[in-house]
Amino acid sequence: MTRTALLLPLSVASLLTATLAHAQTADDPHAVAVAYLNALTGAGDDAARATLLGGVTMTAQMYTLENWKIESEDPVRTETGDLADAKKEIAALDKAGRVALGDMLKTGTEGASDDIQTAALTEEDAARLLAPTRSKAKALQKAHPIFAHYLARVDKEVYWHPQNPVRPLLAKTPASGKYTLTVHRYVVISKEGPRQVPRKWPLHVLRFQVGSVDTGWKVLPASDWKGE
Repeated sequence: MTRTALLLPLSVASLLTATLAHAQTADDPHAVAVAYLNALTGAGDDAARATLLGGVTMTAQMYTLENWKIESEDPVRTETGDLADAKKEIAALDKAGRVALGDMLKTGTEGASDDIQTAALTEEDAARLLAPTRSKAKALQKAHPIFAHYLARVDKEVYWHPQNPVRPLLAKTPASGKYTLTVHRYVVISKEGPRQVPRKWPLHVLRFQVGSVDTGWKVLPASDWKGE
């Protein structure tokens, strides 16, 4: 038997082991969080950045940490809800946002679509949209509290961010059906800068399932506007 023939089974075994390890990590939200944090420090596989919901933006690709420690984990949050109703509430919120934005820019909204175009919005624009759209945001929070607060983040400026991943995610889902959203929230401490000043911040790992759509465990990204 040749040396190549001897090495081939070992190579296959190594590949199978690596594949199994990756599958086990992908199915464990805590392992997903650890792999992502290790990618940020350079201690782990940089490919773990791809677990960000919505994909890796240029800013996310460049973001790094010096160190990290998971201080605690909240109780798991799970919600099952009606997708069609959630989409209806999202559409009402976006319509209110478009009207408010039109009023701010004095452009008028007659004949405008219900879908707000967020591409040109700044953080300042988003902050100004929170007050006039609060009633619609509260309606979504009342009907779908976990969806609204953790996935859509309607109570924060990030909802209006051009790269809020909830928009492309909902575009891939069916018109109706029962969704299940599961959220793990970790409190992370990292020490930064020459003085190693500690900063405490949340890291969310979530999974959204409806019909044939299943995100798997994904890290909820921060926006380019805010650190968390």
